[in-house]
Amino acid sequence: MPLARRALLSFGILAVPLRLLAPGTARAAPDEAAFRALNRAAVEQVLLPAYRRFAEATANLAARLDALARTPQEQPALEAAREGFARAMLAWQEIQHVRVGPAELFSRHPRIQFWPDPRNAIGRDLSAAIAARDPAALEARANALGQVTTQGLPALERLLYGEEAVARLRAGDAEAAYRGALLRAIGGNLSTLAQDMLAGWTGGETPYGAALAEPRPPYATPQEATLELFKALHAAVEMVADRKLTRALGSSAGTARAQLLEAWRSGLSGQAVQANLAAARALYERAFAPALAAGGEAELKGLLDRAFAQLGASAAAMPLPLEAAIGDPARREAVAVVQREAAALKALLAQRLAPALGIPLGFNALDGD
Repeated sequence: MPLARRALLSFGILAVPLRLLAPGTARAAPDEAAFRALNRAAVEQVLLPAYRRFAEATANLAARLDALARTPQEQPALEAAREGFARAMLAWQEIQHVRVGPAELFSRHPRIQFWPDPRNAIGRDLSAAIAARDPAALEARANALGQVTTQGLPALERLLYGEEAVARLRAGDAEAAYRGALLRAIGGNLSTLAQDMLAGWTGGETPYGAALAEPRPPYATPQEATLELFKALHAAVEMVADRKLTRALGSSAGTARAQLLEAWRSGLSGQAVQANLAAARALYERAFAPALAAGGEAELKGLLDRAFAQLGASAAAMPLPLEAAIGDPARREAVAVVQREAAALKALLAQRLAPALGIPLGFNALDGD
């Protein structure tokens, strides 16, 4: 059975004209004005607001981590820091799939979140830094790489969650003092990185937001900028389909591995998936769907509208915390449904939306990870 047909069946869309299943259509790709409108809507209505939310969330997180470092014995300070972490982590999910432009400079993306980490580099490097009271880990600079594994959200999660981590933070010894200093350093680093990325999108002689919306170099045409945005849309769905759920789900409840989930220590893995898919849907609905409607692709738009809506509903119904659900025979199927529907939507985007926009296939937005 053709992949596109299987994708439609996955979404329960059975009565579909055969001509919708073809990977290409006779219609011409949108013109330059349509591409410009798509690009501008993506930047102004979706991406810039998301970068602003991440900057606000990390600034708030930095302040809460500073308070925790000063009063590590106080439970309210710990709870506030964890709440700040959750807000920042979920705000990051809205832009996690954007790996170009300001996120690419100075390795900002992996410095914010070094994940996946199959070899536990974060654990080893963080333990080594704490054991040595390494001053270098406390001096993360905006325009320098340093040890990326100890600078971002995953390292911070290890410091904030788990009984042992809390006990060591509250021990009152030299290690506890270093852990407090590390909390401050990571918080400050994340806030600076978020502000620098936002500034890269909005300020300077060549703001990246304008480069996508206008376009300007490095994009020679509006269609090239649209290709970059399509890659981000595709990557958001691909991450959920291929990375965030498949490996952790395993083949059965007995083979599920919660520790392969993205944020298992904090129990935020399910909310992260929901945020990824909500961000993808917003990008599609605000930017790509209007372009399809204006270009006479009403049937394709209707198909993708239904696919995004169904996947969003399945994600909203996903049992939480995900860390417990994937190993529960009674609940894991609801998670597996999200994985299958994300995989189906990924196929539809590549096989139907890309050709409708005249975008070449053969790329992988997550190459190199």
